[in-house]
Amino acid sequence: MAQSPSTTNIRDEQQFFAVAEALAEESRRDIVADIVAHPAGLPSMKELEFTTGLHRTTIHGHLEALLDAGIVEVVEIPAGERTKGQPRKFYGITETAQELFERNNVFLEDHWQELYDRVEKPDEIKQAEAAPRPDQ
Repeated sequence: MAQSPSTTNIRDEQQFFAVAEALAEESRRDIVADIVAHPAGLPSMKELEFTTGLHRTTIHGHLEALLDAGIVEVVEIPAGERTKGQPRKFYGITETAQELFERNNVFLEDHWQELYDRVEKPDEIKQAEAAPRPDQ
């Protein structure tokens, strides 16, 4: 059943406010920027710990809020394809959030990736960056 324009507008408005509320917290904006900046668009927890400087427990709490708002999604490597010692869970921006960011010219990928490329990374993070990623 097709939805009326007013129903669609209400849902869009609700989504906008959910995103705005989630991004009111600076650490969450930093996490989103780090995900957007990541070369594959799918950083692991280890990479987010490095780029944000936050403890994984803190990051996890922020990710939960970003997941609830529909900004971030978890992308996992299927069980049979995992490599021992490599991350299996990654975090990406949802298609809906990408569209919202593009419409509003926020979290522009080129800008954030340019900044990310300038960061000196230890070997451990370079290895995490090079880890295989799942298909989105």
